[in-house]
Amino acid sequence: MKPFLLPLLLISALPAFAAQPVLKFTLTKADGTPATYEFVLPAVATVPGPALSRDEAVQRQHDAGVTALTWAKQFYGAHEIFMRSVDLQEGPIPYYLAKFDGELAGSRQVFFAVVLASGSALEPIQVIPGA
Repeated sequence: MKPFLLPLLLISALPAFAAQPVLKFTLTKADGTPATYEFVLPAVATVPGPALSRDEAVQRQHDAGVTALTWAKQFYGAHEIFMRSVDLQEGPIPYYLAKFDGELAGSRQVFFAVVLASGSALEPIQVIPGA
């Protein structure tokens, strides 16, 4: 019976490491077409690192904001972008969620960026209606 226990444990652990959607939103792209995007965290297990000092935490949040702004300008093609917030989200893996508003397709719109604790921006998946 022991040989069956390990595969059973591995199969039951898979949902804990599955990719997880964290945000879904809709906007009008620069070309005027509507688009729905979804940010999905990668399927990785992380081990919590050592606690950060307040200064280190503030610096990481600042760095995540800079990364998010740089990425958002390029990805969305918006103009007159204003960052509204950058917040650390404790989830299956920690990440920073940045909220912006900017001029896109002739109107002010709200859009987002996700920056992983590693410092890399996460590209959203475009959701196809009816799929």
